[in-house]
Amino acid sequence: MFKRISIATAQEMLQSAATVADIRDPAAFANGHIAGAVNLNNENLADFIATAPTDIPLLVFCYHGNSSQPAAQYLAEQGFQEVYSVDGGMAAWQLQYPVSSD
Repeated sequence: MFKRISIATAQEMLQSAATVADIRDPAAFANGHIAGAVNLNNENLADFIATAPTDIPLLVFCYHGNSSQPAAQYLAEQGFQEVYSVDGGMAAWQLQYPVSSD
């Protein structure tokens, strides 16, 4: 089961250990994302599930916080212990916090 959280809560969680999964398309990801985020897609999803730590919080971002909910549910079903869908997605994040284009 996943939980929905605010961008403020996500920002607090990023101050400690957390993994960020960004499920937006590659072009949107390239234009700006949270530093250290992994851009998940059909090509790298299986590797991510096999190698990412399952015992630290996993924050799932999409554009507006809608598509991240089924993705978060799927990742929770794959064994991730703490999965969070971030309400407002990257649209809300970019209004308050810096993004990277690395």
